[in-house]
Amino acid sequence: MRVTRVRLPATGTIARADGERDVQGYRPDSYGDGFADVYDDWYGDLPGLHDTVRTVHRLAAGGPILELGCGTGRLAVPLAHLGAEVHGLDASAAMLDRLRAKPGGDRVTVHAGDMAEVEVGAAGPFTVVFIAFNTLFNLPSEDLQRRCFDRVARHLAPGGCFVVECFVPGDPPETVRDAVEVHTLDAARVVLRISRQDPDASTLSGQHVEFTEAGGVRLRPWHLRYGTPEDLDRFAAAAGMHLEERWADWTGRPFDDESTAHVSMYRAGPAPRPAE
Repeated sequence: MRVTRVRLPATGTIARADGERDVQGYRPDSYGDGFADVYDDWYGDLPGLHDTVRTVHRLAAGGPILELGCGTGRLAVPLAHLGAEVHGLDASAAMLDRLRAKPGGDRVTVHAGDMAEVEVGAAGPFTVVFIAFNTLFNLPSEDLQRRCFDRVARHLAPGGCFVVECFVPGDPPETVRDAVEVHTLDAARVVLRISRQDPDASTLSGQHVEFTEAGGVRLRPWHLRYGTPEDLDRFAAAAGMHLEERWADWTGRPFDDESTAHVSMYRAGPAPRPAE
């Protein structure tokens, strides 16, 4: 039996689009503010970075790119180094400050905002809009995830594409399942990852709890509302896009029933009719 494999998202929105508090008191910038100071240390060397950048750059073919949930610029800055016109949207000012401070960060046009709304002023349309590393699932409801697809479709250039990377949910537990894992263990600190999965709500919530030698305690909250690849296909179709390709990773490895993640490319417009 395959279990749900979860990688924490790059950054994103974990509250209602109207700015009011929602899931356990989180706001759109809760994740970013909680993880901005450690994000590059913990997640900066994730595998697949170069494959992601190379694939997005190839799909853009010289056109403008928008990353949703760009965070500290893990992907946006390398894309800009390749000469691409890159825009990044994120709800967290702390994350965007980190992006701007990086060498080459000034090459990325940043937009502060909710990825369920995708407000980027007069920028666009974009040849590629992408959202990596499960960040879509930071939106806490199906309605907000669907709204994200709808807003993206409005910002795509004719023939442009929306690329989404997410994990594939495994077999859910029969009841709510709690878990505690060790994230970091060294002489100066311990970081525990505490999570709760609710199969009925398709949610996974948790905290990274950091204990330091000096006696400090730091809480870093996160929340995911996950869905299947078929769920995302429905959102895309409702927004006027169609699934063109689906891979198991950013290298283009074929997606199959055993894949634990997917990279799905949605193209603006209806699916082409099969040749008769």
